[in-house]
Order: sequence, then C-alpha cells, then structure tokens
Amino acid sequence: MNTLVIAETFLAFVIAVTLHEAAHAAMAALLGDGSPRGAGRLSVNPRRQMASIGTIVAITLSFGIPLGYRPVGLGWGKPVDVDTRRMRVGPDMGIFLIALAGPVFSLAMGLLFSIILHFMPGYSLLSSFATNCYGETGSMLQLCLSHAQPAWQLRIEQFLFLLAATNILLALLNLIPLHPLDGYDVLFALLPNGPAVRLRDFQPYMELMLLVLFFLIPYLLQIVRLDFLNPGLWLGQWSIALAARVAGAAYPLFVYYL
Repeated sequence: MNTLVIAETFLAFVIAVTLHEAAHAAMAALLGDGSPRGAGRLSVNPRRQMASIGTIVAITLSFGIPLGYRPVGLGWGKPVDVDTRRMRVGPDMGIFLIALAGPVFSLAMGLLFSIILHFMPGYSLLSSFATNCYGETGSMLQLCLSHAQPAWQLRIEQFLFLLAATNILLALLNLIPLHPLDGYDVLFALLPNGPAVRLRDFQPYMELMLLVLFFLIPYLLQIVRLDFLNPGLWLGQWSIALAARVAGAAYPLFVYYL
C-alpha cells in the first residue's frame, strides 16, 4: 500500500470520528443537555473529538500491517460526557438515544458518500475497463484507468470511497458493547439496574479488551494461519462490501488500490 493511501486512510478516520462524536453532542443538545456543547464537543475540530488510544490504533492500522488489515480507518474517538438529569426523555432513554446517534449518523454518512460516488461523472466508464485493468497495480493501473477518467478524478473518488467505507466501519465497530464504544452505552441503558452495575464494574478494563481484540487476537491468529478469522478484517470487509454495493463494484477493484 502506498504512502498516499495510508495518509488518505487516516484522514478519512479523522473526518469520520469527528463527525461521529459531534453527532453524540448534537443529540444530547436536542434532548435538553447542553453540557457537551459547553465542553466544546459540538464541534468539527478533530482535537476536541480524538481519543489517544483510539487514534494510535487508527494510525497503526492505517498501514494495514502487520496483521493483514485492509486500508479502512479503524479506531475510536473520545466519549461524550452527558448530564442525564437534564434529559427530557429520562436518563436511560437519553443515554440510549445519544449512544445510538453516532452509529446511525456514521452509517448515513457512509451511504451518502457511496451514493455521491455512484453519480460521479464518468463513473459508468470504469466498469467497462474491468477486463483490461484487472490485476494491474500502481502506475500501470493508473495508466490503464486514465482512458476512462483523469488521474485527479480517480484520486477524489478513491478518497470518497475511503470516507464511505470508514464511516460504515465506524458504525459497525461502535455496535461492540465495550467502553468507550457506543454499544456499551446502548447495552448499559437497556439492562436492569443490577446487571448494569456489574457491567460498569468492568468498564476500566474494556479499552484493554479492545486492544486484545484488534491486536493480540489477530496476531495469534496469524501465527496459526487462521488470520481469516481476524475480527477487524471482517469488519473492514463488510464495510467495503456495503460501500461497494451502493457505489458500484468498480471501486474496490480499481480505484481503491491506486
């Protein structure tokens, strides 16, 4: 994977996670809690939304090595702190709706970027080059595709595809019920008091569990040659498949690997 794709992958993650976390803050404000706005979380400034460990994960996996990850921005942002006493719908429903706002918004953005790709000028021409360009890489692939579209447009489309797949990936990743992912808050809001308290007792260890899930387990699977069971790889493949289904199959075959 070339340097430009690595940079684009991480930039797509930064944009996706910033919008994702801002969506949480916007939902909190809509439900009557203005504390995230006061803390600066209703913002598109990445510095206010990025989490240290989640960003390190995204930087590492943007290289796609050494665990076979596809170039899609996998990581997480900083949780949005809310005041449940201010929520008009009650604490549990408020936490549930705020947690759900992030994945729903990310999925919507991923589908939107995919739809934009589908209607890009000259898109239909890419599919007609499938037979001639398949198997080519790097400069040879660019030369082959240049007969369909100029290089600058292919680069824009490549980045839009990365944005689409990364937003979808962020939505899927946040369904995992481990803090600081949104699935944890969704599950916490749905559980009765007793199980919810027991779940909260494990919260300090959950980010470490995420590192085990996306680094240690894939590494061990690679050693025993079962790396096709890599959970992060599956999430990336599902995200790419959904983005490609909406945008069109030409993108993962060609533009994505420039």
